[in-house]
Amino acid sequence: MTDITRDVEWARVLADLERSAAISRAVDEKVLAWLAPSAGSRVADIGCGAGGMSVLLADAVGPDGHVIAVDGESVLLNATIERARRAGLVDRVRPLEHDLSAGPPPLEGLDLVWAAHVVHHLPDQQAALNGLAAALDSTGRLALAEGGLASSCLPWDVGVGEPGLEDRLNAAVEAWFAAMRSDLPDVRRMPYGWAAAMALAGLTGVESRTFLLELSTPLDPTARAHAIQALATRVERVHNRLPPADSAAWNRMLDPDDEMAIARRDDLHVLAAHTVHVGTRV
Repeated sequence: MTDITRDVEWARVLADLERSAAISRAVDEKVLAWLAPSAGSRVADIGCGAGGMSVLLADAVGPDGHVIAVDGESVLLNATIERARRAGLVDRVRPLEHDLSAGPPPLEGLDLVWAAHVVHHLPDQQAALNGLAAALDSTGRLALAEGGLASSCLPWDVGVGEPGLEDRLNAAVEAWFAAMRSDLPDVRRMPYGWAAAMALAGLTGVESRTFLLELSTPLDPTARAHAIQALATRVERVHNRLPPADSAAWNRMLDPDDEMAIARRDDLHVLAAHTVHVGTRV
């Protein structure tokens, strides 16, 4: 267990991941339809989380295929296997506990590697992509979900604080992320885009496509809980970077007893854009 995850509240994290998988399933299915892994494919899900995409991949590759679910946390791997068991696909999913910060996982001969929102956390992003590309069989593909646009859950003017509250929150998250990366040991900058990085990893025919997640009001209970927790998590992460007036506004909005609480609003929505890049090893 790393120092970063030692104090993680895994019950809350798993609940968040389960909700995220539920609301993003329609988008994940569109991504999977685009990738169209063939029956019998050997696939890896890098940074599998609670296994939402692992199970969709396992269903797509059929009984002759398999999915290796890779994550550095045994709690998440157990959740992934349990999700696969509930779906009747546990025989197609193999867990592999591996900390990506220590290097690429010991994999080879894969037809497809799926890595969603994990490579950007690593100190040397290009080296990580090189390692994932090396795990592919000839003509195997790497599908990388990175980039897109920050999510939006609130209107521009929420009635407390200055308008643009969520925009400034997202800007603070970007600043936090840049500072976090600069503090990583042995960090290396990657001053070019993800498609270019994949080409440098030896992949050809790189394509990029952006998928829209759009849930309009009124949100169902799962989506509402996701939106509220997503905002709370962002605020918690950057509370010391926000202007005092914004901090005060968020304190009110995250207090369920306040008349301006997010939980009381009927105009919550979820809007996000996720970009997927795909390249082939030759």
